[in-house]
Amino acid sequence: MYMTPRNSQILMKGCIETALNLIIEFVKKHQRSMKQTEMLDYFNVRFGASGISRRQISSVIYSLKRNNYVEIDNGDSVKFTNKAKIKMIDKLVLDQKDHKRRLVSFDIPETKKRQRNAFRRSIKQMGFRQIQKSLWVCDRNIGDMVEMLSKEYRVEEYVAYFVVESSNIENYIAKILSKNPGHKPVERESVNDKIQSSKYKRSSINRR
Repeated sequence: MYMTPRNSQILMKGCIETALNLIIEFVKKHQRSMKQTEMLDYFNVRFGASGISRRQISSVIYSLKRNNYVEIDNGDSVKFTNKAKIKMIDKLVLDQKDHKRRLVSFDIPETKKRQRNAFRRSIKQMGFRQIQKSLWVCDRNIGDMVEMLSKEYRVEEYVAYFVVESSNIENYIAKILSKNPGHKPVERESVNDKIQSSKYKRSSINRR
């Protein structure tokens, strides 16, 4: 059945996020990077039950590269670009807890309001919680992600990052962080739900 360009884009957008989730799933399961040669077979197994064809899966992989979500290094390993890291940032920081306090302070001018809002939104997704006007805290070893965000949004000169063992407001910090136990990622469907959702969208689109 004919699929309009708009409906095809809707399906592709959902498949791209699911594909990024599948790459994260693979890395956690195998404790190593996914090889480019493994992408098609792995995606085919996980997407296959949704009725998405091998040709469509190849299109998803092509879109991941074309839209700068992944790149392939010299060892044929699939690497997330910063664009993909920002999109999936809440999933990437889940296992980084080490009980030390990470503090971020920033004073980004009004002329960079869009970047300031994007930076704030991203650090909240990583699990940072506000303890003063421009002071945020978390208990995960994610300094590299903070550095990446500040560079991507071009606000690094306005951002300070600290690692502390303890502070005179430890009880207050503990209380703030206790309201965010384990840092649940932004509400998203599981990988399996996403795959089933892609199947539903595909069926719905085809019926139109």
